[in-house]
Amino acid sequence: MVVKGVVNIGEKIEVVVQERLNADEKACFSMIQDVPQDDELWITMPMLKGEPVVLSIGQRVRINFFRERGKFYFDAEVIDRERTDTVHLIRLKQVSPIHRLQRRNFYRLKINLPVGFQVIKEGSDQGEVNYLKAYTADISGGGMRLLTDEKLEPGQQLKCRIPLGEKDFLELKGLVVRVVPCVERNYKFEVGVKFVDILEVEQDRLIGFIFQQQRRLKAKGLI
Repeated sequence: MVVKGVVNIGEKIEVVVQERLNADEKACFSMIQDVPQDDELWITMPMLKGEPVVLSIGQRVRINFFRERGKFYFDAEVIDRERTDTVHLIRLKQVSPIHRLQRRNFYRLKINLPVGFQVIKEGSDQGEVNYLKAYTADISGGGMRLLTDEKLEPGQQLKCRIPLGEKDFLELKGLVVRVVPCVERNYKFEVGVKFVDILEVEQDRLIGFIFQQQRRLKAKGLI
């Protein structure tokens, strides 16, 4: 599959750059300016924390873009550069098919979200849910790390209420997989939670929300 017809002019993307062998990859912010060929696109010079990231002719990068169904990516090569009066542009050629990020490779975002949870007691009627309060240390499409003063035990099942907007919540079932003393902040426990019995549509909504928050934080130079 080629990029033309899949990505859109004006769309925000990530450009993943590895500057040298064995160096850490850096995910930079950019925007699509034009799609002149089926397998080519012009993008703005990538930015990282407000600073431009210079790309060289022949350099390979990975392009990440996002849809409601999750995260997609393809490899590209820098084939041209151009400077106008207002912007630096990079021309890329697609050199791999478009792939969807595999579920086991969920991106984990460090963010503090207020989460409500309740321990599910086997054989009992939960009735009206009275949620206990916690905050995420990080979250992904597969689970989250909670900060709380409530003592939980590995193996317990939770009903979790995750905010996706001012009046929009996602209710998911979670399994406690790890409980350790909290050393990061002023909470007693750090709790690792794995989402279970999650529907694909719910997971896609969560992934879409996570990448929306990631783009917002990057635009502010916070990550």
